[in-house]
Amino acid sequence: MQLGGTVIFCETFDKKNSGIPSRTGDLDPNVWGVSRAGNANFGPGMYNGWAATTLQTCNGTTTVTPPNDIMICNGQLREASNDNPTGAYEAGGVTTLAMYPKQPFDFAGRTGTVSFDISNDAHGTHSAWPEFWLTNLPVPTPFNHFDSWQALPQHGLGIRFAAAVSAGGYGFCPNGNNLDKRRWTVDSAVVVRNYVMDDTVGLGGVRTKMAVKQLDCVVSPPDNSGITNHVELRISQNQIDIYATDAGLAPSPANLKHIAVVTDANLSLTRGLIWLQDVHYNADKAESGPNIPSQRQHTFVWDNVAFDGPFTYRDFSYDALDDNQPNADKTLDLGKVSLPNQTASWNVLNMPANPKAAAVRVLFNFYQYDSSKVLNVTVNGHAHPTPWPYPDTQGYTWRTFAVTIPITDLVPGTNVVQLGSDQAMVTSNVNIVLVDVPGGVPVLPGSNNAYPAAGVSPSR
Repeated sequence: MQLGGTVIFCETFDKKNSGIPSRTGDLDPNVWGVSRAGNANFGPGMYNGWAATTLQTCNGTTTVTPPNDIMICNGQLREASNDNPTGAYEAGGVTTLAMYPKQPFDFAGRTGTVSFDISNDAHGTHSAWPEFWLTNLPVPTPFNHFDSWQALPQHGLGIRFAAAVSAGGYGFCPNGNNLDKRRWTVDSAVVVRNYVMDDTVGLGGVRTKMAVKQLDCVVSPPDNSGITNHVELRISQNQIDIYATDAGLAPSPANLKHIAVVTDANLSLTRGLIWLQDVHYNADKAESGPNIPSQRQHTFVWDNVAFDGPFTYRDFSYDALDDNQPNADKTLDLGKVSLPNQTASWNVLNMPANPKAAAVRVLFNFYQYDSSKVLNVTVNGHAHPTPWPYPDTQGYTWRTFAVTIPITDLVPGTNVVQLGSDQAMVTSNVNIVLVDVPGGVPVLPGSNNAYPAAGVSPSR
């Protein structure tokens, strides 16, 4: 990290998951959470349908399904997804694979810095591209796609790195630097304030003066090369500055280019969780010849995730495993369906005995054709009916949500979470999170990332 202060979170992907059952693949589930959202359609019985994909490993390619679509090798994270299970040209859809560290990034009263490396070989907004998100709560797959996909956090920020331009073209690039090479920059941004989006794309929500200004572009890596750009974001309440290096260059102040700025952001949060996301939108469509391949099956390489600031606390969350039921269209249903006034049951694994936390939340995604009046959340037999929380009633969209429950609802080991409503509903990516666990330490080299043993002193 070149632009920020003292690092308080650092992940170099040199250690793998020790074998803890989770949705995180090779990522350590004590440090990272992972969620995936894709196709949902009650008619053919598709409940978060996720396709097998080719993953480019450090030693060739392999075909994988969740959670094995996330791999650590040679000190890097590789993850892949596939938006088109049938393989028919332009039969793909929208998918997102989202990863977050369970330690908040705090920028209250200051400008904070987040940095990471990413192999951004995107070919525009009909391809696969990376996004950065910041949310006030660790709700799964925080994401919007225009106004048709509304998995909005209560408060949040999203930055999209999908503005790609071919060699010889300008596109969003405001100058002719490296005009003979393929380049990329920020294409758009979204700010969410109390579930209302303010998206520079301009569809839906409420628009304010918040805007993205492109300042420069950086050179893209060759397709499928695994070569990375280094990215740094300087985040304050009202402005986000985005810097990046040309692909393959070691990060240094001299190599960082100021590629874009988000102005008049008016963020409604000062502390949150950072998210790294792999997004697809019918990624065949960018294909326009032998030099632009289809990215329907595509691997991104990530590395060196860090942020600065004060250490606040650590969360510890526990996964319900994906359902992984096969469909006729070659997808796996990661989610489960519940009929009106019924529930789907999820087993959340590995809850410690006598957990300590400032708060406990149940996290989940859900999809409905029609909005419900009440979401029914039951944990180990304890019911928590929750009124519809959003200011809109749009259907046919994924949502993301967190429900606070008493810590006394929890039991050691497996906890049973039942989710439903008065409408037919698909649920997926179910977790229970322990917020602000006493004794949690910053994720830095050499730190102990396991749940704290009994008798430790509080973290703050």
